[in-house]
Amino acid sequence: MVKKAFTLIEAIFVIVILSLIITGGMMIAGKIYKRNLLVSNFLKLQFDTEHTIDKLANILYYRIPLSAIGYNPKTGDFKYLGDIVNNDGNYTVFEWISQSFDVENGLNFSGLADLYASKKPVLKAIDFNATDINETLQNKFNTNEDFKNLVGIIFAGSFDRGGEGALSDYNNSFGWHGHQAKYVFIINNYTQTGNDTNLSLKDSNGSDINHARIYEKFYLVDSAYAVARGADINTSASCIKELNITNDEINNTLFLFYNYRPWKGETFCADDNGNKAGDVEILSKNIQGFNIKSINSHLELFFSALYKEGNMTIKVSKQKVVFWEKG
Repeated sequence: MVKKAFTLIEAIFVIVILSLIITGGMMIAGKIYKRNLLVSNFLKLQFDTEHTIDKLANILYYRIPLSAIGYNPKTGDFKYLGDIVNNDGNYTVFEWISQSFDVENGLNFSGLADLYASKKPVLKAIDFNATDINETLQNKFNTNEDFKNLVGIIFAGSFDRGGEGALSDYNNSFGWHGHQAKYVFIINNYTQTGNDTNLSLKDSNGSDINHARIYEKFYLVDSAYAVARGADINTSASCIKELNITNDEINNTLFLFYNYRPWKGETFCADDNGNKAGDVEILSKNIQGFNIKSINSHLELFFSALYKEGNMTIKVSKQKVVFWEKG
């Protein structure tokens, strides 16, 4: 029996069917690819924002509660964070002074003073190993400077919030943006005696502290921190340019500034005003919105991240409460 060949119509029919199958398969494959890409980018955005908010929360945990401010770099105005209500959008940069957690997590610092053995301007700090503290801070800041030039002291006060009475004259409390730092004291000299150290203190202007009220508990502070989006800072600052961020990304990039000391008249390196100092790092990109709110000395952090690629848009929001360390 002779096998018949395909007719032209049959061949065309087979080709049409195969074309439909291939086209449908490509459409399905395309949808699977887009779905996988969407899920992949969503998970990446979730991870990045979770990592960012956790890192920021860990740093904020060691803040001096009363030192936290909202700052308007355009006007130079700032407010204690607890006094900013109704999500006032004028204060877009958030700053605070931090305890030296590298020192306070060590075994040679109690943060306590023997007030009976202290006589102003000398504070007897118990379980205060000046040698170890000096080495820790020199390694942290990669410097040969003595630790007394790197730190300040803030007394915890009655409620451990730091800067007892600061709210009565807040502008001149911590040295923010060219103002005085009445509640930050500097170490003029020190003498190690066994496990304890006698700290000779002066105020931030170099004057005596006979007028100051001292407390048994104190914080050793070594840096201020600031966090802000690129849209709210001076992105032409040299410290920002060194990061090589594209123009499309920079406004929605969240930055962390550190290693500057307002009680010495310094401000963060991308400020529009003042004596700029310190370092900066990128916390996260694609941050469309960011806010910190103070509630009863605790903080609420809000993040809104947005990722776009073609006609694909992903939005992730995060919220976290940060308690404050009481020692």
